[in-house]
Amino acid sequence: MLTATDSVGASVVLSTRDLNMRPEQDLAEIVGRFLRVGEAVVGHWVEFTRGLLLFVMAPEDERSGEFYVYERRNGRFWLLSLPDEVFGGYTLGQMRQKIRDFQLLELAENPARLALCGQ
Repeated sequence: MLTATDSVGASVVLSTRDLNMRPEQDLAEIVGRFLRVGEAVVGHWVEFTRGLLLFVMAPEDERSGEFYVYERRNGRFWLLSLPDEVFGGYTLGQMRQKIRDFQLLELAENPARLALCGQ
């Protein structure tokens, strides 16, 4: 069986430094600013001690969902690329299955593993 690091790609797209913030600031404020920059809304949020899994969507576009992990320690947002031939995003209905299929919660629990996913 493939692990998340074998199948999921990840690349840093933004940091708290880019947002003129610090990683130790309030998590909701950091995520709020990230969403404003991307003109997006959160479809789902799962919080862990070291990371945060976000399912982010464009307003009024039900097929636009993308997965991000926020790495709390370093204040970095990682965009996750799933190897499933889906281009253009996911629906809320697909989200939970993708989280299970690609073990995305494990990446959010330990975001240091994202560096192994390649950039």
